[in-house]
Amino acid sequence: MATSCNTHSYDGKLREKWFEIRPMLIEKYLPHCLSFDDTLKDIERWLDRKYFNVKRIGRARRSLRILTTHRRTNFDTRNDIDVEELLPILWNQVKNQADIHDTFYEQLCDITGGSCSQGRSTRLFQFLFLFDLPTETSTNNDEQKNSSEIVKKTDEQNDTSQSIVNENDQKDSAKIEVNVEEQKNPPETETNIDGQTDQSQTETNDNNPVSTKEHSEISQKSTEESSNSTSDKT
Repeated sequence: MATSCNTHSYDGKLREKWFEIRPMLIEKYLPHCLSFDDTLKDIERWLDRKYFNVKRIGRARRSLRILTTHRRTNFDTRNDIDVEELLPILWNQVKNQADIHDTFYEQLCDITGGSCSQGRSTRLFQFLFLFDLPTETSTNNDEQKNSSEIVKKTDEQNDTSQSIVNENDQKDSAKIEVNVEEQKNPPETETNIDGQTDQSQTETNDNNPVSTKEHSEISQKSTEESSNSTSDKT
């Protein structure tokens, strides 16, 4: 991009870069900064302390009044940059680096010469590149960390799923073994039991001739007694 002193030369051209680094700035830097109103008060005290008798101090104070009273135009609609987000982040860096105080002072004064939304945002936006802000590196590291966590969680889920599958396979195998064993040794039915009982009884009789002989003698004796009884009655 060709450089220009006209802030409108950058209309619409800063948006992509701003949104590339904005999430990181909002997450990592803005929470540690003063609010926008407190930032303006801190800058005013800084001006009174360091630049109270310096040329153009009036313009610097006027720029602060513009930022305070014209709040609606603190948002650059061409680049979607919100000065009320950007200024606290910049001031938190600038105030601790005395070697760039004068440069910041000059840019603050110049806002009065182009106080439109783009005049404010573009002059302040350029200060982002004076600091060693870990923008892309932090973003890449976070992305790699998130990717690693996702991969780790996926692996854990896969391991859990595989364990469940293995457990189910073991249960199915056990059921199959039980069924096969039952087929090899079917349970005894009533018919089989009755047949076995009759066979057992027959075997008992065959194996017990004494009992059979006694039974015959008893039957013969009963027949004789019955005959004698009939003769007596006659």
